[in-house]
Amino acid sequence: MTICEQIGEWAAGLTEGDIPEQVRARADLQRRSIEAAAAAGADAAAPFMRVAPDGPLGRIYASAAASMAHDWDDYLYMGHTGHSAVPAAHAFSDDPSRALAAQVAANEVAGRLGLALFVGPHNGQFWASIHCAGAAVATGMAIGLEAEALAHALAIALYQPPYGLWPGFMGPSSKLLTAAEPAVQGARAALLAADGVRGALDVIEDRRGLLTHLAFVRRKGAFEGLGDVWLTDTIAFKPHPGCAYLQAAVDAALRAGVAASDVREIEIAGGYLTVAMESLGERGGLSPVGVTFSARLSVAIALLAGRLTHEELDPVWLGEHASDIRALAARTRVCHDWELTLATVEGATAGGASLSDVPLREWRHALRRMRDLRMADLALNRRDVRALAQRPRLLRRIRRAAAGNGGRGGGTAGLDTSALRMSFPCRLVLRLHSGRTVEVTGDEPGACGRPLGEQFEVVSRKCETVGMPATAR
Repeated sequence: MTICEQIGEWAAGLTEGDIPEQVRARADLQRRSIEAAAAAGADAAAPFMRVAPDGPLGRIYASAAASMAHDWDDYLYMGHTGHSAVPAAHAFSDDPSRALAAQVAANEVAGRLGLALFVGPHNGQFWASIHCAGAAVATGMAIGLEAEALAHALAIALYQPPYGLWPGFMGPSSKLLTAAEPAVQGARAALLAADGVRGALDVIEDRRGLLTHLAFVRRKGAFEGLGDVWLTDTIAFKPHPGCAYLQAAVDAALRAGVAASDVREIEIAGGYLTVAMESLGERGGLSPVGVTFSARLSVAIALLAGRLTHEELDPVWLGEHASDIRALAARTRVCHDWELTLATVEGATAGGASLSDVPLREWRHALRRMRDLRMADLALNRRDVRALAQRPRLLRRIRRAAAGNGGRGGGTAGLDTSALRMSFPCRLVLRLHSGRTVEVTGDEPGACGRPLGEQFEVVSRKCETVGMPATAR
């Protein structure tokens, strides 16, 4: 049985009653979170809305573009699946029970595809192809496709997987297409399957298929655990617009109790991902997209405005405050802290996440592919490597953590979603003109594994900020 067939058989039989209560609760919060993100991004996505097709496909397209506008979405292990899962599930079904099951199934399938493609040319929000899969599954279930047709919907959706190019993602508003086009492609694939169109059911695993072209290594266990391990249970909700890697930095800035005018300089200590994002995001500049990928710019805005919402990402607001933002950001340094990188690694491996299923020989191939695609800027610099070498005890801890999850193989079947944490800690040191130093460690309310009540509060505040009714318990 092919991967598409396995997914089709599982998804076609899924009902709301099969889904654990906590997973259903997080899915409902995800729906509200994505609706709020789309409301916040409506103005930024206005040109995309004007060219959206009519009917349900247009609603999916418009929602996906708007919810991506300010990076104020939710995310799970592994992917920002809500951009496609939520609108596709609800655009084609008025039955709340069926729509919820479709949304959860889309999360589960798209998250697993993200895991399969994790060691590859795209990552994070740049995983465009997962939205083909998520929307195909969500739409197929919403319109009542049976297992065989649902498998073909997925196969059709992934026949021509989108391959975004970095310059169009990091900075310009073309980034908003990252989920919008693939989501419509996936939904349309389900409609074609309903009308008898068929696809290649081995399109994912064939030697000339998706995994060969969009992944550097093959991870056989990525699609395991359907119905037993619920990736929807790992959803993280962001209190502020922007990448997950800067949420803790913004939180620390807002809790520091310091006026921007009192600040002489700032140091943001973060893990490897925060530092890498800062470097990659420089080309975005002082634009809505550029800010959401920069801890320096986001912290500067948070200190100047006393908050960070979609309103501070409006181009007019950014233009009016550009000189102050740039001046404060210029006095801010982002530096790598190995202890914070270790915290991220240990949080993931506590729940069974691992790369232990990738043999050493495959890593050589992956590194060669990365060099060919000019991805060498993601590598650790020599200074970081030397710093780690001088701390043997920390190096041993990182090696133990990176070695994995007690032999569970790096797939989804061995995950413990109750223990999994996707944490990206940051620490702020603010040196003031007065000579005083203020140090704050950022929190990540609403993150993966945080209490459901806390996540409810994060989503409720987000809804209120964008003018939507607060989330009902």
